[in-house]
Amino acid sequence: MMSFTRDTYQALEDIVGSEYITQNPEVLDTYCFVWGTELMTNGDKFSTRPHAVIMPETVEEIQAIVRVCNRYNVKYKAFATGFEVVALTAAEPFLPIDLRRMNRIIEIDEKNRIAVVEPYVSQAELFVETIKKGLRPNVLGAGPSASILTGTAAHMGSGPQSISTDYGGRNLLGVEWVLPDGEILRLGSLGCDAGWINGDGPGISLRGALRGYGGANGGLGIFTKVATKLYPHYGPKKFEVGGRAPNYEMKIPEGFSMHVVAFPGIKQMKDFVHLIYEEAICFGLERPGMFLLAMAQTETNSELAQLMESMSKEDQETASFSLIIGLDASSEREMEYKKKLLGMIIDQTGGTDFPLGEKDEGILLNSMLTGQFMTRSAFRMTGSFALAAVGEESIDSSFDLVTKAYKGFLKDAMDSGKILKLDTESVWQIVYGDGVGHCESIIFYDPADLESTKKAVECLEKGDEMVAKWRLGINSLENALSYKESAQKAARPLLTHDFVKYIRKIKAAFDPNLLSESSFYVAGKEDG
Repeated sequence: MMSFTRDTYQALEDIVGSEYITQNPEVLDTYCFVWGTELMTNGDKFSTRPHAVIMPETVEEIQAIVRVCNRYNVKYKAFATGFEVVALTAAEPFLPIDLRRMNRIIEIDEKNRIAVVEPYVSQAELFVETIKKGLRPNVLGAGPSASILTGTAAHMGSGPQSISTDYGGRNLLGVEWVLPDGEILRLGSLGCDAGWINGDGPGISLRGALRGYGGANGGLGIFTKVATKLYPHYGPKKFEVGGRAPNYEMKIPEGFSMHVVAFPGIKQMKDFVHLIYEEAICFGLERPGMFLLAMAQTETNSELAQLMESMSKEDQETASFSLIIGLDASSEREMEYKKKLLGMIIDQTGGTDFPLGEKDEGILLNSMLTGQFMTRSAFRMTGSFALAAVGEESIDSSFDLVTKAYKGFLKDAMDSGKILKLDTESVWQIVYGDGVGHCESIIFYDPADLESTKKAVECLEKGDEMVAKWRLGINSLENALSYKESAQKAARPLLTHDFVKYIRKIKAAFDPNLLSESSFYVAGKEDG
């Protein structure tokens, strides 16, 4: 890899102007610190300092930047909001391409239920604009500030409304894509001058290569515009919001109803999810686990501790087997029907529909519509968290995976005192629109404590191994950072198909110079 020379800097500055590129050390250091870096760097909260930071505004500027990087052999990675470790952490310096100036909603097509956005459009912004037109987007659990484009084209895509909107990859339509060699590819109908309506066109589809299950995380070039599906919204054009941080609440409008349903055990909860999915009556469903549910009812950790102390072990177990359900309806009669059917399913599965006060119902509606519940709550307790044994399979298998992760390694790790101890499963679960279950086991660790961080990494390794043994693949692929490379090597022999080999072939075909930084995608060239 060539050094980042003055000539390289000047060539980039000529593209965007001096105002939008910098090597100021104070600025560069702000691009080294994101959620989860310490998990990949043996406890260091800062990753390596980048060469420079550049902020383009147009696809033509991005195309020119990528071509300069190819000319001078400089690794680069684009990012939108830079929320987590996959956006900015790497073992070697690279050029972060900050896309915050590309922040426009290009189009909201009401007739075809499509929104076209640039990378920095947030979930909150698109939600606010689309509900004015009776529509809503898929919203990730990452929260209101997360990028719509990222969750659709580049990274994961799971959220509390996924039972009605599916996950990110299923919402991807047309794409404007700057390839690693600087050429522009427009996928599907967009490439045929037929608009953004479809992500596929004549011949082999490239959507699987573009993102696959978890996304290429910046390792296959830069997406500058995407079209994403929209879904019906039966609420007002503007919600009334009250409360205060961290528990903002919405006034429950006509057409919405929130429920917390608890079950005697895991079997009854599984049966309920199957039935509620088959009847297609809810717009949102999530299992927050006892701990996150308790955090939703409190504003501080002290209040949380008091609430936990007041709960018996039986109450905590009951709360662990609970779900948040969101109903929406286009008429009073439809809502009456949905509530009646919900009650019948609850009775059939032995559940309990806990009465909610107006404030709690408003907090849960706000969280489900904006996606802020899980992430906001998870950060609050210890300062950071990690997700182990992330998997997607049948509804039953996703529940079983969480239980086995808790009993198999998480409980022992909690008993060690290095990560937060919980007496029940630590979990966030949802269901996709095609009936697939998505599960995440949550590890609350102290990012300022090296031993706590190491214990979290150990849990991540064991989680990857468990998911691989279940033939589900693993959440992130190999890279040169901390545990992931060794975890991937250990997991590959357990997989039915060595998918890493084929992803390496895709990477080599699209990026033969290996310049689109791919620490959280795949490392190296194809191996046969």
